[in-house]
Amino acid sequence: MKKYFLIFYLIPIIGISQDLKSYNLELNSKKSFISYEGRHILHDWVGVNKNVKGIMVIEDEIPKKIAVSTLVQDFDSGNSSRDSHALELIESLMHPKITFYSDELSQKDNRLELSGVINFHGIEKKINVNALINQEKYTSLSGTFKISPSEFDVKLPSFMLSKMEDSIEIVFELFFNKVK
Repeated sequence: MKKYFLIFYLIPIIGISQDLKSYNLELNSKKSFISYEGRHILHDWVGVNKNVKGIMVIEDEIPKKIAVSTLVQDFDSGNSSRDSHALELIESLMHPKITFYSDELSQKDNRLELSGVINFHGIEKKINVNALINQEKYTSLSGTFKISPSEFDVKLPSFMLSKMEDSIEIVFELFFNKVK
């Protein structure tokens, strides 16, 4: 009888201790940015987007899921003509958003590996992204990765009979705050 009492007594305690402490972090759009760097034999350029939205799910202080979204029209290269032409090529009226989602995150020390899906120009591709994570004062992610516009059926612009390189470097710095 004592065994049964002990088992029934310990089961709720074990169950409580195994509950995950889960909470959400919201991306701080005022601090965060995503940029891209395009290259052409005659010049390079950078477009910056400071209007990024997103959320990260934390379980037991470990990142488990992340979703990030931004509008194509919010990238600014400092050249309105270039930006306007890019919006045409990307068909931003038909494909206004770029999104990334991952529920395959692996953290080791201050490194976070994300395996997820990017949706760009209406096409979804699985990509792997390596990031640095800082969880001291707030949670932040920073890193770079490359994509090929042609893999997303984006027609590469040309200038002086030469097309831009088919590789764009994406740089990101994302700051998250605890949702209240």
